[in-house]
Amino acid sequence: MKRICITTLIYLTLISNGALVAQSRDSITYPGTLKEREMQILHQNWNMTGNSAGMGFSHVNTGSFTTLGLITGSGDYHKAQEGSARNALQFRTERYDKFNQKLYVKGSFIFTRERELDRAWSDVFHTYNSNPYIYGSSVKGNYETQRFDLNVKVYTSNLGKFNVGVEFDYKVADMAKQRDPRSRSYLLDYSLLPSLTYSISKTHTIGINVKYRFEKEKMPGLSTVQTNPNLKYFDFIGLEHVDGKIGGYLGFQRQFVSDYMGVAIQYNYNNKKISWLTSVGFDSQRQETLGNKKQSPGSYNSYNYTLLTNLILRSGKYTHDLKIRGSILDGGADEFRQSLISIRDPETNEVTETWETTYKYINRFIVKTKDLSTDYKLYSSNKDSKGYLWNIGFVASYNEFSNYYYLPYSQYSVSKLFAGLNGSYSLLDKKHHCIDFVFRAVAGVPSKSVLTLATQTEISTQVLQPDLEFHNKKTLDGSLEVKYTFPLSFGKSKMQGYARFFAGNIFASDSMNWSNAGFSIGILTL
Repeated sequence: MKRICITTLIYLTLISNGALVAQSRDSITYPGTLKEREMQILHQNWNMTGNSAGMGFSHVNTGSFTTLGLITGSGDYHKAQEGSARNALQFRTERYDKFNQKLYVKGSFIFTRERELDRAWSDVFHTYNSNPYIYGSSVKGNYETQRFDLNVKVYTSNLGKFNVGVEFDYKVADMAKQRDPRSRSYLLDYSLLPSLTYSISKTHTIGINVKYRFEKEKMPGLSTVQTNPNLKYFDFIGLEHVDGKIGGYLGFQRQFVSDYMGVAIQYNYNNKKISWLTSVGFDSQRQETLGNKKQSPGSYNSYNYTLLTNLILRSGKYTHDLKIRGSILDGGADEFRQSLISIRDPETNEVTETWETTYKYINRFIVKTKDLSTDYKLYSSNKDSKGYLWNIGFVASYNEFSNYYYLPYSQYSVSKLFAGLNGSYSLLDKKHHCIDFVFRAVAGVPSKSVLTLATQTEISTQVLQPDLEFHNKKTLDGSLEVKYTFPLSFGKSKMQGYARFFAGNIFASDSMNWSNAGFSIGILTL
């Protein structure tokens, strides 16, 4: 935790120093507007890929945007392994800067502190469609979570036909349950993505990036101050199969260690009116599941395929933005049968205990997911043609997941379609004063649901069947927000202030709902 705090302070100091240096260059200049920044980021579409080298083809004005916000949500429309309410405090800062005319940098830092109420059945970060060997208690409790996310991208520009870049992402998190049995999980997740682009001509560019990612989630042990003899702790195996033991939390510990390797290739066509970017990627995950004395219930591996295409058309005062995303995950878990081997050293009389795998069930648990989304938005330029006066968009998506457990056979499959509209309009649009109203309305309709279980257990009735009811509901997700930006002065420094208020509700059939609201304040500086 000390390293996290030191890293955070160093990074925030660099951001502040960068802003002060930039302000000293021209202390009477505004840092542009947030809408101008939004449109510049929109046209820097390589930022959506893992190839940071492509970001050098379209630049964003030097400046930092920092916000602090509160978010709250509650209701009865949630999954069985999720809480009935969430409250979060979030700090975000993002900066674009340059070392010189050929070397640029983008950095961001996000800190989130979240409190989730009345959560049960899961003490891990990745609960759904992942490693089946998760764990948790049926006793509901409040969970406190802290997340730190540091991201840095360094990239070149104007180096001839080649541009290079590198991205480093570093995440850590801490999640603790506040009620017996008390768990605490730690998450470490970092990635390194070097990248390269080659300009075939003025309009055609190809790129490639490779990726290495390491992730480790660890729960060192549980504690309790209670002596309830009936208190169970559940060790999941897959779907309804679970090992629930009275006092099972005593001495229980586990960690998940993953290595990811990946590659993605990109193609970009770009002229004054059209920008078309397509990226196709693949990565593989190898995950070990380890317990006390390296005891392991099994391992988990996955293959992940991704597709992104983004088309931007510029026509007079209008800008068309079309994004299509797709991802397929194919995962499987091998289940182990192990025995404890004890070896006594005849000289020291010390006993060494290790777990030895005697049998392996290959792909006993299978995970498959498919996600496809389309997002189209039309922007109308404002008077200075740097920002926008209004935008209107259409969104549609298809989401599907399937979990299988073999011998005995069980299946859990769900798919759902979503479609809706979103947009914004500027009630007031001056150079440094702006009031925007933003709306969103998305309907969801289930298209398939299958739950076939070989046996009925406590997990069947308390988790899987309630989740099936959750997925089978028709929904309407609506939200409204107001954004206000205004000029600020600090001495001779000119900045832009930001305030945002939003409220939304997910209406589900059978009178279930989830309400959320929040606000944030921020500042845009040079």
